[in-house]
Amino acid sequence: MSRTQQQAPVRAAIYARISRDRAGERAGVEQQERECRALAERLGWEVVAVYVDNDISAYKGKPRPQYRAMLDAVRRGDVGGLVAWHTDRLHRRLVDLEELVTLAETKHVEIRTVTAGDVDLSTAGGRMNARILAAVAQQEVEHLRERVQAKRKTMLEAGAYRGGKRPFGYRKGGMVVRPREAEVVARASRDVLAGRSLKGIARELNQQRVRTSSGAEWTSLSLRDVLIRPRNAGLIHTGKASVPTAELTIVGRAQWPALVDEDTWRAVHALLTAPSRRHPNHKTDPSWLLSGIARCGATGPEGQPCGGVIRATSIGATPSRPNITPTAHYRCAEFAHLTVLVPKTDDYVRQVVAEMVRDARVLALLSPSGDDGRMERGRERRAVLVRQIEQTEADYDADLIDARRFKAKTDRIRVELEEVETLLAEGTRAGVALPIVGARDPGQAFLDAPLDVQRQVLRTVLGVQIMPAAYRGAAWSSDRLALSRVGER
Repeated sequence: MSRTQQQAPVRAAIYARISRDRAGERAGVEQQERECRALAERLGWEVVAVYVDNDISAYKGKPRPQYRAMLDAVRRGDVGGLVAWHTDRLHRRLVDLEELVTLAETKHVEIRTVTAGDVDLSTAGGRMNARILAAVAQQEVEHLRERVQAKRKTMLEAGAYRGGKRPFGYRKGGMVVRPREAEVVARASRDVLAGRSLKGIARELNQQRVRTSSGAEWTSLSLRDVLIRPRNAGLIHTGKASVPTAELTIVGRAQWPALVDEDTWRAVHALLTAPSRRHPNHKTDPSWLLSGIARCGATGPEGQPCGGVIRATSIGATPSRPNITPTAHYRCAEFAHLTVLVPKTDDYVRQVVAEMVRDARVLALLSPSGDDGRMERGRERRAVLVRQIEQTEADYDADLIDARRFKAKTDRIRVELEEVETLLAEGTRAGVALPIVGARDPGQAFLDAPLDVQRQVLRTVLGVQIMPAAYRGAAWSSDRLALSRVGER
C-alpha cells in the first residue's frame, strides 16, 4: 500500500481536568496533558485541540465549559478521538457517561486513557466496563463525601475549629485570641448597638490603620460579616450566619474563647440581619447632622403642619445667577416648603446639644436602663423554644408527624422565637451606653464625636423642627429652629 493510500491519522482532542487547584498553579492539568500527548504520539493520533477544566469537580454537576466545548467539537465532526488521563477525568457520574455513550455511538468516537486503557463504547461489553468504572468512581466520591460530613459533624459536636482563613480576633488556628483584634470586635459590637453606622465604624478603623485578617481595609459589608459571626460568642452553627436570628441553627458551644457575651452577639446579629434592614453596601451615610432627622414646620395646604422629612441638598449656580458658589441647604423633602443653610443650622444645634448633655438629667437618657428580670425570663423562654424546634425535627425524622404538621409547628415556634429575640436584642441595646457617657466633659465629647454618634445622641435628646423664613430672602436666624427636649426619666 502506498503512503497516499494509508489511513489518515485520527484527529484527536485531549481533555484534562482537576477538581481542586487551591494554589491556581495548574500543575495537575499540565501533567495530564503531557502524558496524554505522549499517548497520542504512540497511537499515531494527531492532537488538534486541548480542552482543560481546572479546579472544577465532575461529580458536583458544576458546569464544565471546556468539556461541553469538546463534545460540541465531536458533534461537528472536528475530532474523532478523545484522550484523557483516566476515565474519571471525563466523568464521575453515570448520567454524564450516558451522554458520552450516545455521542460515541452516533459519531464513532475512539476513546483512549493513559491509566485505564481503551474505552470501547461501540460494543455492549465495552459499555458495561465503562459503566462499571463510572459506578466505582461515583461510589468513591460518595464515600469520601460521607467521611467528610461525618468528620464535620464530629467537629461540630465537639465544638472544634474547622479550618479556613484566619478569623479576625483570633490567631492562626482559630483557638487563641488576639487581644487587640478582640477589643475591636467588642467595641464595634457596642458601637453598633449604640446606634453607630457600620460605614462610620469602618471608616474609623481604617483611619486608625486597623486592617482585616487578610490585610485589607474595612468596608461596611466586611465589618458586618465579622460582627454577625456566632464564633464571636463562642458558638458553633450550621448554614449561613447571615440569616435572621430566629432561623439560625446553633448546635453547641465552641472550644475557643468568646470575644463578646452571647446577649451582645445575639443583639448585634438580630440588628444586622433584620429583614427590614437594607444591604449595608447600599446604605447611604448622611454627611450632615440633621438630614433625615429634622422635620418641616411649615403649614400645609389644608392648614395642617407639614411634618415632612428634611434632607440636605446642594443649591448652586443657575442661568440667571451663574456666579453663585454651591452651598448645602436643608430642604423639605415632601413639598419643598422651605430651605435653610446647613452649616449654620448644624453648628447651632451642636452647641445646643453639647450644653444639654452636660445636664445630668439629659445624660441619663444616654445611660443604660435597668433590667428588672426581663432579660433572664427572655433567655429562659428562648431556650424552651429552641428545644421545641429540636423535638419537632426529631418527631419528623421519626415519622411521628407529617410534613404539613412539621412546617405548621416550626413556623409557629419560629414566629414566637423571633419576637423573643427582638425583645432580648432591644434589652441588650438599652444596656449599652452611648460613647459620650462617662466622659469628663460630655459636651466636649459630643462635639469631638464622629457624625454618626452625634446623630444618635441628637435623636435621643432633642427634637428639631425647621420653620419657614419670616419673609423671602430673610437671613439665617436661630428663630427658624423649634427645639423640643425628649422626655426625661
